[in-house]
Amino acid sequence: MAHIKTSIPSNDRSLVKNSEANTNDISTEQAAFTSLPTNIQTALTQNNRLVFIANNPSIGTDQLEALLQPDDVLVLFNHFIHAEFFANHPLVSTLPKLLFFRQIGDSKLHFGLPPRSNNVSVMKRMAKSAPLGILLSNQAYQFPLPEDDPSPHDDPITDERILTLPPSVQALLQNPQHHGVLSEQHPVVADYPCFADVHSSAPSSGFLLYRLLLAARAHLQRIQNTALPLRLLMLGFNDNDKTAHFWQGHNWEFERQEMSAPPPEVEVIRQY
Repeated sequence: MAHIKTSIPSNDRSLVKNSEANTNDISTEQAAFTSLPTNIQTALTQNNRLVFIANNPSIGTDQLEALLQPDDVLVLFNHFIHAEFFANHPLVSTLPKLLFFRQIGDSKLHFGLPPRSNNVSVMKRMAKSAPLGILLSNQAYQFPLPEDDPSPHDDPITDERILTLPPSVQALLQNPQHHGVLSEQHPVVADYPCFADVHSSAPSSGFLLYRLLLAARAHLQRIQNTALPLRLLMLGFNDNDKTAHFWQGHNWEFERQEMSAPPPEVEVIRQY
């Protein structure tokens, strides 16, 4: 981790169809649940574990093959690693998947979608094999042009990149069964201490989805009147100097403190 700056806090299974919940009228937990694409809401009622997989190069497909189970729901981020494995493996391809694509600052762009994407064709296959949910950060996808990229040298466009979304993927992004928009200021992170001196300071993708799905799990417990129905596994989320790329706008100290003592049903596998 890079230098840390001082923080400045600046069994009813019916599903709510409107994913943009009015958080003034419902609980934070219900707001979290209804922020999810509706097919992921359904998947959470039918499975036993959520597996968050970081973009960590030390994670191998052999490890994933041994770890993943038929009742898992997968959470993948941005330029998710091992895309072909997730789309083609006999078991893993059948698991529900939630993909989170993070907005790049105030731009129209999202990491992992055109014009910064190599996995669009994989998304098409994923949607045919299992329930697929897509969450975008802060705003719906706006089909930007390559020249809209505010930082083209950070992730340069090459001949191999897909610069447009095919109609089948556009349809996913226009269907609330598959698509939702998640605000970085969602009530699940209302206590997050952002940095006032860092533009676009916000929770990391992993922490934001972790908080969201913990809250969604609590809502499921309430409507199903059962013990907590879902276990969580966090794979490859690290937070120290052994990992090279840590943006200074995420409050790693706060996130590390919370993740040092997760609830009993949450397992964290750190690896480098």
